[in-house]
Amino acid sequence: MNLRPRAAAIILNEKKELLVLQLKDPVTHFEWWTLPGGGMEGEESVIDTIVREVEEECNIHCRPIRLIYVSEYVDYKINTHHLGLFFLTQVDDIENLKPGMDPEIEQQFIINCRFISESDLKASHIPIYPPVFKEQFWIDLKDNFIGHEIYQRGQLTT
Repeated sequence: MNLRPRAAAIILNEKKELLVLQLKDPVTHFEWWTLPGGGMEGEESVIDTIVREVEEECNIHCRPIRLIYVSEYVDYKINTHHLGLFFLTQVDDIENLKPGMDPEIEQQFIINCRFISESDLKASHIPIYPPVFKEQFWIDLKDNFIGHEIYQRGQLTT
């Protein structure tokens, strides 16, 4: 089984809205929300991964400051165990925000990059991955992540 470490950015604006990517599979047309981030490359650090991924996907520079969640799931279809690290992240050049691209794939999945409110995310028919960002994240945010559960086990996909 392959191990795929991933790192992602939790970015909030002044209204406490969460920065999300809206992705759409060009073949199946399945849509979902997720946070900017992706897989670590070579000897790249977790922090370097987040900075690179946010620049590629959102056209902004970020500074990861605090580990908030660790998430994992196994995808048996591709024989891969995913381990995700989610960091609270600061951004200074938010005015440059725009959807970017994934240079590793030919057909792009990113169709939008924007901030979304708690109520809009909860009302959305589009799922968010990992699912902790649908409900529990907002509770933890209100508590300033004090005493929250850092480990978020994902679903096993068979």
